[in-house]
Amino acid sequence: MRLDQVGLPGGILKVKLSGPLDIAGAGQVDAPFSAISSNNDKVIIDFKDVTFLASIGIRLLVKAARNIAKRNGRLVVFSPTDDARKVLRSTGIDSIVLVVADEAAAIATCG
Repeated sequence: MRLDQVGLPGGILKVKLSGPLDIAGAGQVDAPFSAISSNNDKVIIDFKDVTFLASIGIRLLVKAARNIAKRNGRLVVFSPTDDARKVLRSTGIDSIVLVVADEAAAIATCG
């Protein structure tokens, strides 16, 4: 799992995840994700290159979203694959973590 991040105008942090968000992948990004959710109030996550989403990956997203929400911030996932979108929907996590179609929608939602 690879994690890249870039700051966008308006105090938004864009995080791009690439690879499987399984137990190994979640382990690789847990510490940086924790720091991101502790230090940023507007986070958008590019999910288009996430090749697999396991329950441990969902846990990571929920934990980050709750941490950011405590400060009245927002975490938004955008461009998930069809498989990832199905997992997010079927687990009900999309009621905690907002999922949108593309980066423009994610930015608009955080802005």
